[in-house]
Amino acid sequence: MKNYLLNTRRTLLASALLMTSLSALAASQNNQPNANYTGWSWSGHVDHITFDKQAAATQFIEKTATAVGGAAEYYSSNSENTLSLGVNLLFYRDNAAFGQYVEDYWDGDVDYEESDANAFMLFAEYGPKYRFGQDNMTFVTIRGGLSGILASERSISNCRNCYAEDIEIDGGLYGVIGIGQTLGRLDLGLQFQQYFTGDIDNSVRLKLSGAF
Repeated sequence: MKNYLLNTRRTLLASALLMTSLSALAASQNNQPNANYTGWSWSGHVDHITFDKQAAATQFIEKTATAVGGAAEYYSSNSENTLSLGVNLLFYRDNAAFGQYVEDYWDGDVDYEESDANAFMLFAEYGPKYRFGQDNMTFVTIRGGLSGILASERSISNCRNCYAEDIEIDGGLYGVIGIGQTLGRLDLGLQFQQYFTGDIDNSVRLKLSGAF
C-alpha cells in the first residue's frame, strides 16, 4: 500500500512538472517576436502645388498647379523607415498659351490647336511612419525628399515638329509631415511638403496606398 501511494505521488509530481514545462515552453514560443517581413506597397495621389511667386511670373504661369501621380514604397518590419520612389504629372495654369495650325497625319485635315503646359516630376522620399491609436490604425509620417522636374514645357500635344517653349521650374529638397488612417487594406493620408530649395514653395497631397 505504501509503495502504491509512493508511486502515485511520484506520478502526480512528474505529471505536474511535465505540465509546468509544457506551459513554460508554450509561453516562450508565444513571446517570440514576429517573423521579419519586407515588401513593397503602391500609392496614388493628387497634389496641390504652390510655386515661388517670382519664378512663376518669370515663366508666365500661375502660382499654383495640380499634379497626379503614383509611387512605390519599400518597407521592413526591422525599421519604421520607408523608401518612396514616385512620379508626378504636373498641369501648369498657363498665361502664355499659343496656337498653331496642325495638319492631321492620317487624313490631311488642318485644325487650329492650342498649347498645353505640363511637366514630369520624379521624387524620392525616406523617413519613418509611426502608428498609434486603437489597433495602431492611425499613423504619422515624417520624411525628407528630393524632387526633379523634367520635360517642363508649353507645347501642342501629340504634334511632331510643332513649336514648343521650355518652362524652367526646378524641384529641390523638401520635408514631409503627414497623418493618415488605415481603412481595411488601404491607407488614406494627407501630407504637407515644405520645400527648402528650388522653385516650389510647398504642396499638399491627398494619398491612397495599399500593399501588394
